[in-house]
Amino acid sequence: MHRLVCFLLFFFSISLLQAQNRDAQKYMTKAREYVKENELEKALKALDDALEEDQSFVDAYLFKADIYNQLGNSDSALYQYEKARHYDFPYYLDFFQGRQLYGMKHYEECIPFLENYLQHPRANSRYQEEIERMIASSKFALEALKKVIEYNPKNLGPNVNTEELEYFPSISADSRTLVFTHRSENGQKLDEDFWYTRRDSAGAPWSEAQMLLGQLNTPGNEGAQSLSADGELIFFAACDRPGGLGSCDIYASFLGPNGQWSKAINLGPAINSHLWESQPSISPDGRTLYFVRGRSGTDPNMDIYYSEFNGKMWTKSQRLPGKVNTASQETSPYIHFDNEHLYFSSNGHPGMGDLDFFVSERQVDGTWGEPINLGHPINTSFQEFSLIVGPDGRTGFFSSDAMEEGFGKLDLYEFRLPEAAQARPIAYVEGKVIDKETRKSLRAPLKFIDLSDSTKVVHGSSNKEGAFYAVLAARSDYGLSVALKGYLFYSRNFALAEQSREEALHLLVELVPIAKGQKVILENIFFEFDSFQLTDRSNQELREMVRFLELNPDLRIRLEGHTDNQGSDSYNIELSSQRAKAVYDALVALGIDANRMEYQGKGSKEPLVANDTERNRARNRRTELHIL
Repeated sequence: MHRLVCFLLFFFSISLLQAQNRDAQKYMTKAREYVKENELEKALKALDDALEEDQSFVDAYLFKADIYNQLGNSDSALYQYEKARHYDFPYYLDFFQGRQLYGMKHYEECIPFLENYLQHPRANSRYQEEIERMIASSKFALEALKKVIEYNPKNLGPNVNTEELEYFPSISADSRTLVFTHRSENGQKLDEDFWYTRRDSAGAPWSEAQMLLGQLNTPGNEGAQSLSADGELIFFAACDRPGGLGSCDIYASFLGPNGQWSKAINLGPAINSHLWESQPSISPDGRTLYFVRGRSGTDPNMDIYYSEFNGKMWTKSQRLPGKVNTASQETSPYIHFDNEHLYFSSNGHPGMGDLDFFVSERQVDGTWGEPINLGHPINTSFQEFSLIVGPDGRTGFFSSDAMEEGFGKLDLYEFRLPEAAQARPIAYVEGKVIDKETRKSLRAPLKFIDLSDSTKVVHGSSNKEGAFYAVLAARSDYGLSVALKGYLFYSRNFALAEQSREEALHLLVELVPIAKGQKVILENIFFEFDSFQLTDRSNQELREMVRFLELNPDLRIRLEGHTDNQGSDSYNIELSSQRAKAVYDALVALGIDANRMEYQGKGSKEPLVANDTERNRARNRRTELHIL
């Protein structure tokens, strides 16, 4: 900023220099030469000499203010601006002094100066957006300072933090593994590496940190990283590597069965370019990568981008849609495990001064909504960066060098987020897909459907060992559907705990090879009470049934409706028949040939269990798919 002030000073001052006496101008020229040679104290002395020759030499006061700013002496810089006001000062002094006061957190005082500059007929439109942002941020800060937010950041302790630098943390979905960047610094930038620490459960002490094993760390720099939800994949930034596409690119490394991390792989031109890419964050389902792109690591206009994995490759990256990116700087994005809250740092939205922490929520149309500033004292007039939020949705982790209890130059801390900035707590599900008859592992696609909102679907798949891992928002009921060629359609629903779990829910998915006479209960087909009207919660299950029938085009099926024993036999037969027909009609509407299907109502004739409790009656009310 101060170099820009210096440029503006010279740009606006040319016309004023002619009004000064020759001796004063001579000292001004000397001062400029000293600045070029970085002799700032000598430059200040030359400007004092210029002011002795002519105390009304306004440019000398402005030049002194600029030098004091470069020396980090804000009070002296402000004093020079105030002295210049005693004489015939130029209109742009309002801009300089307003920005000076803003940088010094004098929010109320800076606003009139900035507004005066904007109202001047000669105000430079090039700086209008910056000035409007400072005014908006000042007004925000004045209100934020009135509010009391509980904020008690806790240092992660000597097992994690050292006398050197620890920053850019990421955490696994079970909250037990924390990976971060560690760097030693002895007056110069040295090697950056990834370290990790573990704990037995959320809230337990962290173990002594150590370097990640394998080929991930190198003698060069490994920077900001993102750990996948299952802790087996790392995305990270590295610069100036052989085969790289730009100054810094994004790479990936995989955790092997022996606990060793693989050699890094460049993610290629869909994500990396000739520009600077860094600070990746991978979504919990592993399908979307968020990252920052700019001309360099100090680019004031860097934005957040994203790319999606379509099952084979990454799509061409593009700017994040919605209200997150601005004409200023957005950095350090972090997508929470709920896949709905994006945390990031920015100086382009109203805030406390420099980079502040914000959170934006995903909208129904897939764009990102109006960011919320996390407020003071979490945000300050200094730079806040590298915030992540734990699986519980309320515990934030970040790095700072501004805390009194720090161990070194940059330490890692945790704190509780304000309620308005919290994400949804998550639970995680892990399991295995096998052939029920042979017990062999199967690779299969899985769909987890939030039954409270059927538009929210988490896509997953089992690997060649049949294992799968999925992160789901807690406090919801879920349907699980699996459609694999040659196997009977799989349908199941389950409830997650009222709060996030430290232990995974384990599921064994047993797929049955298709044969005539087999049947499956469609657990995620739902009807309105005492009606044959399908609810929206059934939509995803119906789509998966279509996929099952398309994968197995030679199948013919019968859809059977069943009720409990409440009501007359004739009523139950009619209701169950209409419900089976409703599913039949829905599949026809989705493109399935009607000749491949038939439907039948069984009423209460074939209960699964005795109709002696409401829970048992609910089990008996069902729709089944039979293989003909």
